[in-house]
Order: sequence, then C-alpha cells, then structure tokens
Amino acid sequence: MLWLLAGLGSIAIAGAAFWTIFSRYESLETGVLQKVSSDATLLYDYLDKMYLRQSMNRCYLAILIPTGVFGLIGLGVGFNFGILSGFLFAFILGAVGYRIPILIIKMMFSRRLVKFDKQLVDALDLMANAIKSGLSFMQVVQVIEREMPKPCSEEFGMVLKENRVGINLSDALMNMTKRVPSEDLFMIINSVVTLTQQGGDLSEAFDTIAKTIRERQRVLEKIRTLAQAGVTQGFILSMMPIAMLGMQFIIQPNYVRLLFVTPVGLIMMGFMVCLITAGALWMKKILAIEV
Repeated sequence: MLWLLAGLGSIAIAGAAFWTIFSRYESLETGVLQKVSSDATLLYDYLDKMYLRQSMNRCYLAILIPTGVFGLIGLGVGFNFGILSGFLFAFILGAVGYRIPILIIKMMFSRRLVKFDKQLVDALDLMANAIKSGLSFMQVVQVIEREMPKPCSEEFGMVLKENRVGINLSDALMNMTKRVPSEDLFMIINSVVTLTQQGGDLSEAFDTIAKTIRERQRVLEKIRTLAQAGVTQGFILSMMPIAMLGMQFIIQPNYVRLLFVTPVGLIMMGFMVCLITAGALWMKKILAIEV
C-alpha cells in the first residue's frame, strides 16, 4: 500500500511539473535563452579580459556541453531509484554542469587578478626608479612591458597599443582599470592621471603607494591565515551530511533508497540541500573580510 501511494504521489508530482512546463513553455523558453545568452556573453567578456579570446559559438558550446553531459549522467544515475528521481537528478546535475564553466573562468580571472596585484608592487618600484633616472612615463610603461612577466606586461602593453592607435594616455590607463578591477591599480592610475595633469613628483608618489600596498597585502595575508581555520570548519560541516548519507547507503541501502523514490524523501533531500547551501553561504559571508 505504501509503495502504491508513493508511486501515485510521484506520478502526480511529475504530471504537475510537466503541465507547468507545457502551459508556460514560451515564457520559459524565452527566459532560458536569455539566461544562456547572458552567461555566454559573460564568459566571452572574462576570456577577452584574460586575452584568451574565443568566438561566441565556442562560449555557447562551453556552457551547453557540460550541461548536457552532467544531465545525462544524472538521468542514468537517477533512473536506478525511479523515473522521478531520474529527472530530478538530471535537473540537479545539469544545473551543476551549467555553472561549472563560469565558475572555472571566474576562478581563473580571480587568480590572474591576485597575481597582477602581487606584481604591481615590483612594477611600482621599477616605475619609481625609472622616473628617477630621467625616463618619461611612456618610456616607463615600455620598460614594464619589456621587463615584467604576465599579466602585468600584457596590461601595460595594451596601454601602449591603445595609445599608438590614437587613444589618449589617460583614457588608455582608465581602460586598464576596467579590464583589471583592482583597487591598488585604480589608486595608481588616479595618481598618475592627477599628477600628469597638475604636475608633481611621480617617483615619490609611486614609492608611497608601494609602501601602502605592501602593508595592505601583509595585513590581508594575516587575515586570510586566521580565517583559514573557519573555512576548513565550514567545508567539513557542509560535507558531513553528505558523508553520513553515503555511509548509510552502504550500510542500509534499502532505507536510504526511500529518500530518492518517495515524494516525502525527495522533499527531505531538497530541504537538506537548501539548508546545507544556506549554511555554506552564511559562513562564507561571515569569513569574507574586506581590507
């Protein structure tokens, strides 16, 4: 009797879901297409900022292929527990596959930004010494392009390229702050633009900014070290329910199977995922300290 009620409940839920999709198909299709187009454009912009330019078609494929692969994996795994579980697993893993390319690109961009900030201190010292030796600011930028490693050399090299095609130096420098959203870089560019327009000692300004950035990075590293324990604890707490569920599946698979084949079990699983996600985001918010 219990299995009959569970089967009828699963059919009712699946029927309601399919009816909702069918009745609102046009609006859902428009929303999905807009979302995919927006994320593909975002992916294109990140790749363009990292000088890894790709066509829009490849950006679409980079999103759709992992979505389809993960969705098929979820469908195959979920069908072992039932039809409804198959579609649920396909939706969940498909959503995961959809987000993976964007998360990877954002991670790559964040690492590039951190690397750029670390190189910026050495670039400031180089700029200060070059200006003290009598070079102009444009010559200093050429020295940075030639002597500094990537990504610092790429960004200052782009400033030179934009200036050669007729873009004003101040505008070219401000364009660099759009490609590299770094607070340290924005402070440097504002100082350069202000001092070149009103006059001033650039070498002294660069020395002062370099000292400020070094102190800021030292404090930031100390805070990250102190917050690492909380990050580790948050990861362990988030993974414990999943680990316990896996252990129970090995020890008592018949009981755990009910969570994936009955409506009540699926609701409980969804509630568990929501609580774990909310807890992880909450801890991340608490541990995110801005300097």
